[in-house]
Amino acid sequence: MAQVRSAQPKLLIHLGNNKTGSTSLQGFLANNEKALQARGVNFISFGRKNISHNPLLRQMRNPQKAPDVWAEISAEINAAPQMLHIMSSEVFFEKSVADTMAAHMPDALRPNLQMVVYLRRQDLYLEAMYKQLTKNGRIHTTPKDFATDALDELGGYETVLSAFGAVAGHQAMIVRPFERPRMKNGDTTADFLDILDMSPDDDGFVQPERPANETLSNATVQFLGALARHSNVNAREIAREMLRGDDQPPRRSGDVFRKPDRQKIMAHFADENSRVTDRYLAPEMGPLFTLDGLDNKAPDPYPDAAQEVVLYAQAQEKIAASIGRIVTRERGKLFRG
Repeated sequence: MAQVRSAQPKLLIHLGNNKTGSTSLQGFLANNEKALQARGVNFISFGRKNISHNPLLRQMRNPQKAPDVWAEISAEINAAPQMLHIMSSEVFFEKSVADTMAAHMPDALRPNLQMVVYLRRQDLYLEAMYKQLTKNGRIHTTPKDFATDALDELGGYETVLSAFGAVAGHQAMIVRPFERPRMKNGDTTADFLDILDMSPDDDGFVQPERPANETLSNATVQFLGALARHSNVNAREIAREMLRGDDQPPRRSGDVFRKPDRQKIMAHFADENSRVTDRYLAPEMGPLFTLDGLDNKAPDPYPDAAQEVVLYAQAQEKIAASIGRIVTRERGKLFRG
């Protein structure tokens, strides 16, 4: 069981972070809305589009609009004060959101507030974000330059956690490492529900899907990024097409940073992660992150030259095959706009 506050919470905010199973959790909450309500849990409807509260991000971090957002949220909570109310967004974990929350959240909500965040080990998080931003054509840079530029912005968790702690005290924060061996059932959804003394296997719940790891190879995201930057081809639709059928795309992790670079990243955050451990994690949970695979004797998963040639050849073939299927089925979806 995760650490909990002594007061019975009325509002539980899942802050993300990115690349920590948020979409699966949100899908479960949305698909089981009625079953959750029968158990005294309301997945807040205000500001939620489909399965998440992501659309509220701009308003939440805008000092002029944030008071109105909190007025609407408070109204929904006050309409059913006996229930636990949940919000979820993988994009709320920003200092700007925390600062406006501290300034504008009604005082009446704070004593009964909890915030949950799942954090990924920084070298793995930087790899995941590099692939996502490259795939969408938003960046075109080397992994080393990306890590240099984004290191503290993406991996400096302590600053953001402290900002959220200022909202209702550090005891309001539930910090969970996104490490599957340390999570309930190795799964974000099961782990989150465990905080609520529930399980996804409880009677009445629609069982969540167990998606395979959808980490595309770096070679694949490089090709998709080039298409996104240099044409109006819809690279996101190609990526979705690759994931739809049985002919799956090349998947690979550990192919962005070499092990010495990973070691440097984690050494950079060693003291900060230790402070986060001491402040936010229960003693029995151990350190914020384990450093599996980073000792000098462990093999480096980074592909060698021959493996890289194979990965790039696979990426070309899979992308071309996906484009062919889209053109055959519905050509218009191949292009943006």
